[in-house]
Amino acid sequence: MTRASAPPILLQLHSPESVSTQVASLRNLKNELIGHDQRKEAYVNAGIIPALAQVLSSRRPTVRTTEFNGSIQEESKSAELEACLQAILIVGSLAQGGPTFLAPIFASNILPALLSTLSSEGCPLSFRLPILRVLSTIADRLPLQSQEQWPRDTRLADLVFASEHIGCLTRILGENYGSAQIQTSIELAAALIGKLCTEESHKTALAECGVLDALAVKIASFVVAQGFVLPGAEDHLQYLGALEAIPSPAPASAHLAPILRAVTVIIEHSKWRAEHLLSSPAIVTVFPKQVPGFSPSDIKKGPWGTPYLGSSAVPRPIGPNPVDALLPSVPLAHAKSSPNAANFPPLGHGGSQRRHSSHSFPTPFSLTETPIPEEDENSIVPWLLCILRSENGMARLMAARLVTALFRLGLAKKHRVPMFSYLLIPILIRILDKDFSLPNEGGPNYSGLISPTQCLKEEAPAVLANLVMDDQELQKHAVDGSALKRLSQLLKETYNPVPESSRPMWQAEGDTLGADSESVSAECRLGPPGYSPTLCHVMRYRESILKALAALVPFKDEYRKAVCENGVVPYIIDSLKPRPSDAPADASIPKNTAADGNPTPTLLAACGAARMLTRSVSVLRTSLIDAGVAQPLFALIKHPDLEVQIAATAAICNLALDFSPMKEAIISADIIPLLCEHAHSSNTKLRIESLWALKHVVYNTSNDIKMKVVAALGPAWIWQVISQDPVSNLTKRGMEDEMEQGAEIAMGRANSAGEQVDILNPMEEAGSRDENFKTTDTMPPSKMSLEMFLPDARRRRKLVLHGDLEQSTQARQDDIAVQEQTFDLLRNIICGPGAPEMIDHLFKEIGQDELLGALADNLRPRSIQLPHRRETSSRSLQIPVEILSSVTALIIHLAAGLPRHRQLLVSHRNLMRSLTDYFNHTHREVRVNCVWVVINLIYEEDQSDREGCRERAAKLRTLGIADRLASLADDSDLDVKERTKTAMHLLNSLAPA
Repeated sequence: MTRASAPPILLQLHSPESVSTQVASLRNLKNELIGHDQRKEAYVNAGIIPALAQVLSSRRPTVRTTEFNGSIQEESKSAELEACLQAILIVGSLAQGGPTFLAPIFASNILPALLSTLSSEGCPLSFRLPILRVLSTIADRLPLQSQEQWPRDTRLADLVFASEHIGCLTRILGENYGSAQIQTSIELAAALIGKLCTEESHKTALAECGVLDALAVKIASFVVAQGFVLPGAEDHLQYLGALEAIPSPAPASAHLAPILRAVTVIIEHSKWRAEHLLSSPAIVTVFPKQVPGFSPSDIKKGPWGTPYLGSSAVPRPIGPNPVDALLPSVPLAHAKSSPNAANFPPLGHGGSQRRHSSHSFPTPFSLTETPIPEEDENSIVPWLLCILRSENGMARLMAARLVTALFRLGLAKKHRVPMFSYLLIPILIRILDKDFSLPNEGGPNYSGLISPTQCLKEEAPAVLANLVMDDQELQKHAVDGSALKRLSQLLKETYNPVPESSRPMWQAEGDTLGADSESVSAECRLGPPGYSPTLCHVMRYRESILKALAALVPFKDEYRKAVCENGVVPYIIDSLKPRPSDAPADASIPKNTAADGNPTPTLLAACGAARMLTRSVSVLRTSLIDAGVAQPLFALIKHPDLEVQIAATAAICNLALDFSPMKEAIISADIIPLLCEHAHSSNTKLRIESLWALKHVVYNTSNDIKMKVVAALGPAWIWQVISQDPVSNLTKRGMEDEMEQGAEIAMGRANSAGEQVDILNPMEEAGSRDENFKTTDTMPPSKMSLEMFLPDARRRRKLVLHGDLEQSTQARQDDIAVQEQTFDLLRNIICGPGAPEMIDHLFKEIGQDELLGALADNLRPRSIQLPHRRETSSRSLQIPVEILSSVTALIIHLAAGLPRHRQLLVSHRNLMRSLTDYFNHTHREVRVNCVWVVINLIYEEDQSDREGCRERAAKLRTLGIADRLASLADDSDLDVKERTKTAMHLLNSLAPA
């Protein structure tokens, strides 16, 4: 390629003599570029990207009808369409060249022009497919640009899921399976969602605009094609929320995997979006809710033929789900012996977070764990298990991923745990075999730049990790199936040399069509070469394996020891090393040694694995010390990425425990000032983890270290945190809105199963009051159309309110967790031999009245005024159990101080009076803490304090503490009962009644 060969074509593109000559130039250019990366590079430098952007903007296809001089106008229109199509194909060819060509494409107006064309009402099918392929090609190569970037590059996702373009996805996915081109466009659109949808805002937008409902129709069409429609479903078509007809069956050539993947990425980690899926008209139509029936003898006929139920009519109990009859029987003995069966749904990876009950909305101020009534399970769960057994390849894995997501969100029944153990776990472990491969990898590959087998192997460990998380029975089945051994071997193999798939393009020195200086516009300048698809696959594989290892070992020390015996601890430590900040120039050449480091997602997974292993005392004292786990973690808490700082700090929490030999290393490495700095972060998660680590560091350490922590955090900051009131700080309007949301959502719970509950559901009224929802209240028409996929007012409002409420509740829980960890930090500061000195230090730095006043305020009962409420003008608010436990524990240690410290507590005007309200609290930890406060206040350590103990005992009796203790004499908790005996004995001996 010489410098003189390209300009004529570019000139013809910028200033064509006619549309037909421009088409010829574009066609010649396309043929010249396909498969020739050097020519692509040369033409980009010469300015081909701006020329293509001009063609796409000026030749945008639109549907127009002409009646006069039709032949001339149609010929011109046809040529314009062909010019635009050729430009799209050239853009796709450039994107095929690799990540280095993505930078100039993003710098131009090409992608907005393509999406505008795709979003136009008259976009021809012949344009839709090439555009979707171009977008899919770019989506595949975006992760290759920079492995260090976290979160993922969302530039393309922000464009595709923008409000002006997202509707085209709904329209494409909402079409009936017809021709092969329509089928391909549907699957390409679904695959694009699966690749790009990583942000919470994008997932919510896809659910609200109807994409999730359109995908549900596609799932229903596969259900129809496979013959899984529940018997009698056609009798429910007239019910509100169902379609007017059973969806058409999917053709045999249609692929289920991209549909399931798109659905899964949208609903993962959000119960509200998952319930939105289960209440979709298509799912309700093929899987209607089973209702109790009546015997024919119970149905009577009136004089005019009107049927009615006899007085003795009793509904028949609902039988087993018909789809379950197609599944094999599995032993159920393990279901009762499961150690956490009573805690279903299992706890997620949230630290102090708790899953709320299955009521309409979580109670934000009462986090006590109550029995959770088991909800009706949608028939999509057993259907997905049937898909697991009948399908193969990616469809099987995506069915596993979707049913696992529903399981994690509490939308599957308890008895599914044994079925997962015997049906799902063996399938996932089989994929981990070294010799596993798909028998037939032909057909379209929606997995990106790697083979379907590689993609399957890459994702299976992550699905296994999500499945067994926090469930000891599932973890046992996985370990018994040799999951730890296989994962350990696979982790080692991820450090094998990566075969070099391609070499850098040769080019003559200084012989390019365009200048390479920074003065050239971004549209004419190539981006970084990026990384090979194989290397990126290995990194994602490593990340997935680390997640699985971390999920298998959190509870059993024998599992953690097995990981060490398999010899993978050094590889986990190597996975904690980040990529160098100065990426090598030849980044396209695969490198896979420990010195090359790891991308951010792998670092996060490695931190999780290290955190689980540090739970074991023996492992921490042997294998982890030998491998040198501390130094990589100390480096990662200084990492520029915030998520890495949080993950590394969470792992350091276990290193800072009192039994850890690395606690001194944390102090000597000058990590404490950094933890104190992170405790002031605007990110709540980082604040929580940093305070948690500091809480462990100060326990049983010297007073000078404790004083340094108090000084570094700042006494004013400490007082500000502990004096905050996460309950009463809610505004009246916010509380009113929340109560309204709860009322509306509460009466609409049954909609997730398809019940008709309009009489009890006030959301209809709310929707009619809101002008924004009036236009979507119409029933879906008999034929498939775009309107049928736009959620009706009731379901859309429920989705929005639940999402907002979930975010606000999570924010409040995070604030509570920060305050809880701060109280625990203060408690540990006044522990140990030098406790009296530290109590005086806190009183001096924070202020005696300020500290005790903050404790009293956190125990004070609360209520909030609710204006315009008919039933009551105020509502009492329960204080979170975490705060009560932490505050009372701190008071226990204050009461263990010197006599003058005890006297301060008893003489405080509000503290002990507020404490009396919690002796009969429902949570046993709060009750036992209250009793311990009494014991410490009146326990006689030496003869000199005998008179002071009598005075304090008398004061406690006047506050009614004796009656409170008497009510605990027969407490159901043995610890509370025994401590109460001690407290009553001390009180009666010092201050008899």
